[in-house]
Amino acid sequence: MAPKMLGFVTAFVVITAAALITQRAEAETHTVGDATGWTNIVDSDTYSSWAAKHTFKVGDTLVFQFTTGRHDVATLTKTAYDECNNTDILGVLNQGPASYSLNKTGDYYFICSFPGHCNEGQKLSIKVTASPAAPPPDSETPASPPTTMAPPPSDTKTPLSPPTTTAPPPSAASSLASTFSTVFMSITIALFCLF
Repeated sequence: MAPKMLGFVTAFVVITAAALITQRAEAETHTVGDATGWTNIVDSDTYSSWAAKHTFKVGDTLVFQFTTGRHDVATLTKTAYDECNNTDILGVLNQGPASYSLNKTGDYYFICSFPGHCNEGQKLSIKVTASPAAPPPDSETPASPPTTMAPPPSDTKTPLSPPTTTAPPPSAASSLASTFSTVFMSITIALFCLF
């Protein structure tokens, strides 16, 4: 009986550890522009091409690599983004590198608010989904516009999330599903080992 119990305990520990690793792996950290970083020395489509190659979901984090005092990261409405209007910003991160947590679904708009930088291509627009979507297409064509739009952010200025160094926890729904599947698998293995 003791060897079976030891086998059950070992299986339970391994499955629990695997579940915890899986839960943490769900949230991703995306470095904006990859090796290019967050800069105004880019083509006008650099960041839109970069975004088209990634899938963003709630719980992910964007990391903007830039030199403090030379760039910043401002969030704003779609209208202000389209016009590169750096006076109607909702919030600013000005210490580089800066991390921004994607904590809700919808469209996000970022620019550098330094004069001229947005017009030089230092702007990013992304769509955040609730759960992992299909992998992005391999083609270089931009994704088609969504059929339903999230309501635009209010025009009240709110501060951005403070910079973080660790990724936020995954959404509650995915954690709950992962926990239930882990418990179910543990019970199944326990019954298998005992009989």
